[in-house]
Amino acid sequence: MVTILFAAFLASASFEPIGIWFLAIFGFALFFRKLKIVQRPVLHSFVFGFILNAIVLYWSGKFVGAIPWLLLALLQAFFYLPVGWIYRRFKNIWLAALILLAMEELRTRFPFGGFGWTRVAFSQVESPALPIVALGGVVALSAFTILASILLARVNLKNLALLVAILLVAIALPSNPEGSGSVKILAIQGNTPEVGLGFNSRAKAVFDLHSQATREFADFTRETYDAIIWPENAVDIDPNFYPDVARKITALTRDLQTPLIAGVVTKSRQGPQNASILYSENGTAESIYLKRGLTPFGEFIPLRKLAEFVNPLAKNVVDFIPGQKRIVHRIAGNNIGPVICYEIINDSLVRDMARSSQALIVQNNNATFANTAQSEQQLAITRIRAVEHSRYILSVSTIGISAFIDNNGRVLSETAQKDKSFLAGELMLSDRTTLVNRILR
Repeated sequence: MVTILFAAFLASASFEPIGIWFLAIFGFALFFRKLKIVQRPVLHSFVFGFILNAIVLYWSGKFVGAIPWLLLALLQAFFYLPVGWIYRRFKNIWLAALILLAMEELRTRFPFGGFGWTRVAFSQVESPALPIVALGGVVALSAFTILASILLARVNLKNLALLVAILLVAIALPSNPEGSGSVKILAIQGNTPEVGLGFNSRAKAVFDLHSQATREFADFTRETYDAIIWPENAVDIDPNFYPDVARKITALTRDLQTPLIAGVVTKSRQGPQNASILYSENGTAESIYLKRGLTPFGEFIPLRKLAEFVNPLAKNVVDFIPGQKRIVHRIAGNNIGPVICYEIINDSLVRDMARSSQALIVQNNNATFANTAQSEQQLAITRIRAVEHSRYILSVSTIGISAFIDNNGRVLSETAQKDKSFLAGELMLSDRTTLVNRILR
């Protein structure tokens, strides 16, 4: 069992904040090698999955305690049980690896809409094989990594030669071509009065911080921009019900003569909605995208009675209402697709938005998990999405990390966590459709 624990530790270190990509290959190689010789492969698979997920997702328990964190890791570990069972039944490591990949795809969709945060591919942002995602998506990068692991697990001269060969092929893959044209963006990381579960208890204060920071940084840069971008939850009170907030938004856009794309919590008859709203230079709402991929146990509570029994904090969560339509924002005549925070791990939602836009903005609120690895892991996932869809991305957060990312996953500029800060620059545009987007329509 010690070997399995060590394998899980190695694999977990390939994820941020450590982020040593090849440790995933070594970790899974050790897992597969051990699977072939243990008497109880089902148990060992379960333990491997639990330890791996518990380490990577440790940040999830910072403000809600150990029980929800451990239950989340436990849920993810259940998807490793079929891997051990298949190997016990058929004694075929290739079939076990195929089941591992199938289970990875299943847990991105089930239960409660899925949770694919710890997919193998999301540890590979620095891998030379990263361009594979533009050909076959996230599943292809996971499959490549697992293939390399099996070759290493079955170590012999032939497999080592094959491993070197596939790594050389991966290195030789072409990068996404550079985009043409751009929009000039000022992104505001306005910070929050507090962090943790109570970050929005002073919602108007969050709005005021972003409004003041925008004026301060716009005056500091003395530039003109095609748009100003605020993160998710920057406006946590519906301007339709707070006239003073609406007036301040109008005054800001008119004074700066610049459109604003803001993360806004709006109210509907059914319940609150998480929105990305484009305000024109005159302060009018030009386009409204409502978040479609809601965060389970964050924006809605599945199995509410059980969840409230496990953690009474669940009683404080009001269920949000998901949006139903893809809406893109028009900036300087170009389509800019909004992706709101948790949606970045949803393959189909990001693909749908990328197909209809020339660049993406990812609006995040990381205050709930401030000063943890969550923001770094989310940035890694966002970088992988940039390559997968050949889209330049601006990721903007209330509290960090915010970043400009090119369509090959390189971070062009970024902010630190917990700083009031800004990013100003050109968000390049691209109309290219990657192979995976031509295949998966």
